[in-house]
Amino acid sequence: MRLKEIYLALANNSRIQAATAGVVTIATFAKSFVPFYLIGSTPIFVAACLLGLVLVAANRRALFEDAGYLRDILVVMSLLYAIVIASFLVNSIHRVPPTHLIGILLFHGLFLAFGFAAARSLKAVFAMLLVQALIYMIVVAQYTARFGDLMAGGYLHNIFGVEESSVYSFMATFHQQIGISLGLAVLAALGLGTKRIQISTLVASPLVVLFMFHIAARTGIAALSCALLFWAWANLWVRSRQAALLSAAILVLIAVIATAGFYNFAVKDRAVDAIAPDAVSRTIREIQRQDDPDLRLPIWERTWHRIVTEPNHLLLGHGIGSFPIDEGVGPPDWLLRKTEGAKHYPHNIHLDVLYESGLAGLLLFGILTLFPIVGSLRHWTEFSSAEKSAFALYVFDLASMQLSGAFAFDYGFQFFLAIVLGVIAARRKQLAAPTKFAPISCAKASV
Repeated sequence: MRLKEIYLALANNSRIQAATAGVVTIATFAKSFVPFYLIGSTPIFVAACLLGLVLVAANRRALFEDAGYLRDILVVMSLLYAIVIASFLVNSIHRVPPTHLIGILLFHGLFLAFGFAAARSLKAVFAMLLVQALIYMIVVAQYTARFGDLMAGGYLHNIFGVEESSVYSFMATFHQQIGISLGLAVLAALGLGTKRIQISTLVASPLVVLFMFHIAARTGIAALSCALLFWAWANLWVRSRQAALLSAAILVLIAVIATAGFYNFAVKDRAVDAIAPDAVSRTIREIQRQDDPDLRLPIWERTWHRIVTEPNHLLLGHGIGSFPIDEGVGPPDWLLRKTEGAKHYPHNIHLDVLYESGLAGLLLFGILTLFPIVGSLRHWTEFSSAEKSAFALYVFDLASMQLSGAFAFDYGFQFFLAIVLGVIAARRKQLAAPTKFAPISCAKASV
């Protein structure tokens, strides 16, 4: 009995929970945080994962208890990965190394566990996200003070001085990493609780977006806009559902009209600066370069064309790991072994799932991704600022996955999904707890 009491005390110790959340957050971003490449990103990733596993294992009983309040979503998740396995066995087993499937199952499970554990100390997660963005901005400020505009010449300079070819290829999307880090930091700061910090963050947000615009971090701008709009829209939803639905319809209509108008303008505008680095100029140039097969629009068009012209693959897709093969670059392999095939994916996570896992996978994945959003709206007013920020972070990541997501490789998605599932599990647990006025059999969870 004494040992059990000690275990429960350790499991519920706020410092241990904070340490766990901090370590697993580092593990999640270890392979995308460029400064780590200067000192060895892989050793940091491995060490953080191992330490995170130890801490999660030490708290496994409490986590299993919380997971018991998510039986419905665990069923959906199990069915999704069953479809992933079936798709591989039916369509991919003779073309894609089995290590690719093993890596998906292993790492997705790992980061789902990490996110679920991190949900017990949200502010530690926020602290890590803020530190990540702060380090980026310190380096940016130092480089700007010494050499001037980091976007001079129309491209982001190698401000970290990374020389290794395997890492330098990653620098082509470095501006997106900075933008995503800044967007996550804004949402993390809003979740820290005090009104002074929240007001300061909202005041600083336009400057953050302006900098993201300058470095053409379009994914970060779009994702941050979606996350902030969701937060505001959820506040409207709990006050007037009719007004919320009407505003959502108006926003969708405005977005469609604006997108169509911008596309037509971009096609006709031939005077755009050939080296202007800002987000608008870069987007216009990409729309005009429809003959470049590496850009998003041609990738989306090719992917969709294969889906609709090969109906025999609609149910289970073309097979896990098949997209780069169909693109002619070879199969992906172990997730930590960056083959050429690993660099090619549909750049939209739902399109990726539809292509490789079919309608069956897309249906289950759609349920899985929408569940936290729908679940959050039912108890929005009961959530703390930190919990609301966690849902905003999830919306941010989900939105970014529509522009550059890969189901197999983006561990951050599983991490943020599991965080909000952990918040929902905690709410269900609280609602199911007996009170002095009602027996436990009468208490029902409704998230």
